[in-house]
Amino acid sequence: MRKSGFTKAQVWFLVVMGLVMGLRELSMTMLNPFISLYGGTLRGSTSLLCGLALGIYGLTNAVFQIPYGSWSDRAGRKPVILTGLAQLGAGLFLAFLAKDIYLLIAARALQGSGAVMAIAYSWIGDRIENERKSTAMGVAGTIVSIGAVIAFVVGPLLYRSVSVRSMFLGCAVLIALAFLMVLFLAKEQRERKSTAGVRLRKQIGQLLAQRPVLLLSIGGFIINYLNADLFMIVPERLAGMIGAGNIWMVFLPAVVCGIAAMKFSTSLSDKGGYVPVSRVSFAALLLAWLLMIPGGLAFTAAGTIVSLTGFMCLTAGIPSEMNKLVSLENRGAANGILQTMTFLGFFFGPTAAGLCIQFHLGALLYGSAVFLAVVGIGISGLRPRP
Repeated sequence: MRKSGFTKAQVWFLVVMGLVMGLRELSMTMLNPFISLYGGTLRGSTSLLCGLALGIYGLTNAVFQIPYGSWSDRAGRKPVILTGLAQLGAGLFLAFLAKDIYLLIAARALQGSGAVMAIAYSWIGDRIENERKSTAMGVAGTIVSIGAVIAFVVGPLLYRSVSVRSMFLGCAVLIALAFLMVLFLAKEQRERKSTAGVRLRKQIGQLLAQRPVLLLSIGGFIINYLNADLFMIVPERLAGMIGAGNIWMVFLPAVVCGIAAMKFSTSLSDKGGYVPVSRVSFAALLLAWLLMIPGGLAFTAAGTIVSLTGFMCLTAGIPSEMNKLVSLENRGAANGILQTMTFLGFFFGPTAAGLCIQFHLGALLYGSAVFLAVVGIGISGLRPRP
C-alpha cells in the first residue's frame, strides 16, 4: 500500500478512469459555453430552441442512465462504458455536420445517450474501499476538474480562431482517444453477484425506498439544474461585457477555487463530515444566485466563482455517498438513479432558462434558482445512513 492508502493497481485505475472522465469533461465543457451562442447562428434558431439544444443532452442522458447502470451490473462496467463513449463520439461528429438548429438538437440528444457517468462512478466504487471512496472520487474529480480548467482556457482561445463546428470535430477525436484508453488500459475485476434474476423495476423500487438514495438524487438534480442555468446565462452576459474570447478570465479562477475547496471537502466527507459539507456547499449556491441578480461584471464573476465552488464540492461528495450506501450488485442501478436525476437537472435548467429569457421572465428564472438552493440546504441534514 502507498501512503495515500491506495495500492499501485488502484492508483493506475484511478488515473486511467480520471483521464477518461477528464477527456469527456474537457470535450463537453469546452463546448457548453458556446452552445447557445452557436445555436443562435443556425437556421431556425430561437432562445427556446437554443436552450433546448443545450439541455436535451441532459434529457437523453437521464433516460439512459438507469438502464445502462443496471446493464453494467449484469454485463460489467467496461462494455457499457465503451458503448456510451461510442454514442457520444458519434453525436459530436453529427453536430459537426449540423447546418440548422434541429440537427444540432438531434446531435446533442445522441451525445446525451452515451450515458457513462453512472457506470464510471460505479466502477470506481467497485475498486475502492468505503473508507477511501470520497478520496478516490476526489482524485478522479480533480483530474476531471483539470480537464474543465483546460476547457475554460482553451475553449475561448479556440473560439477566436476556430469555428464551434470544428470544435465539435476535435472533441469527437478526444472521445475516440478515451474509448481507446478504456479498451486497452482499463481492466475489470468481474467479481460481482448477479442481478439477472432481479427485474429492473423491482430493483429501482427497492433503491428508491431508501430515503438517503432518493434525497441524494434530488440533490444531484438541484446542483445540475443550477449549474446548467449558469451556463445558459453567464457566457452570454460575459460575452457582452468582456467578449466571448475572454470568458476564461472568470471561469478559470472559478474552477481553480472549486478544485481547492473540493480537496478539503472530500477529506472531511471521508471522516464522516458529508452533511456539513453539503449544507455549506448548497449555501454557497444560494449566495451565488443572490449575487447574480444585480448583474454587472463584479457580481457576475463573484457569483460564478462561488457557484462553481459549491457545485464541485457536491459533484464529488454526492456520488461518493451514494457508493457508500448501496451494495456492489446494486451500485450501477443506484448510480443510474442518481445520474438520471442529475441529467434531468441539466435538461430542465437551460430549457427553463431559455424559456424565461425568451419571454422576459427574469423574476421566475432567479426566483426558482434561489428556491432550489434553499431546498438543497434543507435536505442536506436528512441523509442518515440506512
